[in-house]
Amino acid sequence: MNEFNDFVSQGYWWLSLLGGLHCLGLGLYIRYIYREKNGNQKILGSIFSLMALYFFTGLLTKDNAPAPIHFIFILIIPIYFLLMPMLYLYCHRSLNDAKAPSGFSPHFFPALFVAMTVLATAGYRVLHQGELPDISLSFNSGLSHLNHLSLLGAALPGLLFIQTALYFYFILKMLSRYPSRTSRLHQESLKDIKFRWLLVLTLALMSNWIVRAVLVILPFYFGEQLIHINHVATKLVLLLTVYILAIYGLKQITYAAFLRGRLAQSQQKSPMKASQQLLSSEELAYLQKLMQDEKK
Repeated sequence: MNEFNDFVSQGYWWLSLLGGLHCLGLGLYIRYIYREKNGNQKILGSIFSLMALYFFTGLLTKDNAPAPIHFIFILIIPIYFLLMPMLYLYCHRSLNDAKAPSGFSPHFFPALFVAMTVLATAGYRVLHQGELPDISLSFNSGLSHLNHLSLLGAALPGLLFIQTALYFYFILKMLSRYPSRTSRLHQESLKDIKFRWLLVLTLALMSNWIVRAVLVILPFYFGEQLIHINHVATKLVLLLTVYILAIYGLKQITYAAFLRGRLAQSQQKSPMKASQQLLSSEELAYLQKLMQDEKK
């Protein structure tokens, strides 16, 4: 049994490292190399960078953490409140072809408020205790022994889950307003490619949050023992999702480039076709004959 636990622990560590590096590399590529006219690649790159942070937290253990592990996680959780607002802004700006810089959106205010609350509570705790608190988030022995920081840390996963559910509802509602393609059958467009990408990205993140809620959040609140393999499963599913999104995104970019090239060719040929439709060869010959007669 100990050998199996060691194998799971080693696999979890390497999976966290591999997923973090891949998400960080993908986020940097999207942000600084892949360009969009409206600058939305910055938001998408930030989303994958936030996923990288989630993976890298798996590298922290009680042995190598610079502070109590639960204390570090409480300080990191407020950053996750930025994920769904960024996804919402990315979908909204992409569907509406927004050109102006997004700046600091009001959608980020809840994350800022949660971060300030956590920092204030942690600072108050450290000042009164004189050292970094060694807190516990276990519900097995009741809530009476938990301090304010522990209660806040216990409430954050639930608040994050509620925020995620609300934003998924608003994003799907926004995507459902996208006009139907029934009026332009057999006419593939760049807007259709963009819409499918946004839908796939939203459903992929939603699936991962459902898996995380079932395997991690619900057992945490119902007092069941958190099995280490549950965390391995959530990060493995997320890593596979990142690979699928990368492959699908590359396919969509390639197809969009093909459509842009075909559209450019059709625009170059259209003036010639228009002139041919205005006058036939016989009519052009007749006009030339009249011009010659007038010169004579």
